[in-house]
Amino acid sequence: MLDSVSVSKPSAPDPTPVYARPRVVFLTDIPTPYMIEIMRALSLNADLLCMFCAASAGRGMNWNFESKLGFQHLVIGGMRIKRNADTTDYYISPRIFWRLLRARPQAIISGGFSIPSVYAYLYCKLTGAKLIIYSDGTSAYEKKFGRLQHAARKVLVPRASGFIAQSRPAADRFEELGAEGRRIFLAPHTTNMAPLLTIGASRNWSERAELRLLVVGRLIPRKGVGHLIRALAAMRPTRRPVSLTIVGSGPEEPELRALVQSLGVGGVRFVGFVDQDRLPAHYAAADVFVFPTLDDPFGMVLLEAAATGLALVASEHAGATLDFIKDGESGFVFDPRNEHALAELIAKLADSPDLTRDLGLAAYKLARLRTPERTAENYLSAIMTVMADRKPSWKQLRL
Repeated sequence: MLDSVSVSKPSAPDPTPVYARPRVVFLTDIPTPYMIEIMRALSLNADLLCMFCAASAGRGMNWNFESKLGFQHLVIGGMRIKRNADTTDYYISPRIFWRLLRARPQAIISGGFSIPSVYAYLYCKLTGAKLIIYSDGTSAYEKKFGRLQHAARKVLVPRASGFIAQSRPAADRFEELGAEGRRIFLAPHTTNMAPLLTIGASRNWSERAELRLLVVGRLIPRKGVGHLIRALAAMRPTRRPVSLTIVGSGPEEPELRALVQSLGVGGVRFVGFVDQDRLPAHYAAADVFVFPTLDDPFGMVLLEAAATGLALVASEHAGATLDFIKDGESGFVFDPRNEHALAELIAKLADSPDLTRDLGLAAYKLARLRTPERTAENYLSAIMTVMADRKPSWKQLRL
């Protein structure tokens, strides 16, 4: 159960242009493990109140959050239109607007081009506060969006004061939508990296008797796990046997289990949903992380796997792949629908322990830069710059 805090009576933000500790509301749909880490770090240098539209939703998992998250927060609740488990609900409650009035933020960081972001814009229009929209949406991911979603972007982009891109492809997308380059700030996705980087720093890359593959994610068709299973079934003989551990749950699990049995694929283990505190152990036990998604704006699990020193085999349809993987150097990039090509990449790693080590080490070195503290610094830089209306490029921020 998330605890809430009391907020003050409404009034307009202070007119002073620059603040040592700006009063900020972080407005998002639900608490997630990765965003919570950024909020904790940001709260050290800002008077931060995080507003969650709901305590949980279909797109979330059974994460176990402690009652004390380490920063001021509240759950707004109220009316919403529930959608399927793979998409964000529509949060339409006017409570959002009234909570903003009571909180009196000087700046609002709001998630995406959503109805809460519209409420945030109305508050900023009324009070003179600054609206910063954050997103990890990419051009490829947003191609499938409907008219209303594209209309929301046309309405909000000219009216927001700034934009926080959670990956380089997301920054490119903001520019495509017409956002000025000087108002786009890069603050890369991150999570609680400390336990993961500890595993990466102490990883033993010596050859094992078998190549251990790992998949982590919700078991839904979009995640492409079926393509991986079929690739394993089609793989040529290798010097070492290959096993696969699938961490996650979802509606496609019975179908995937049946697929494994019908194709006669050995060494596949389903372990179900695993909460964040127990997930590092699964990364530590693996050699290679496979991310066969057919469509993902980012893919946090790819960053988690990189931090633990796993060799990465990543779909070209993920924003995270485009953000920090260079094919053949820090991982392999593939099209999940090309199952024979995927099978050959896995076989190549099974036959070459040195290659597995080199890719894992390169991924680990990249992941060391993606800490919550560094990302929170960039959020704060975006806030202070927009409030002072200075004009740097997002490319000048720390990566």
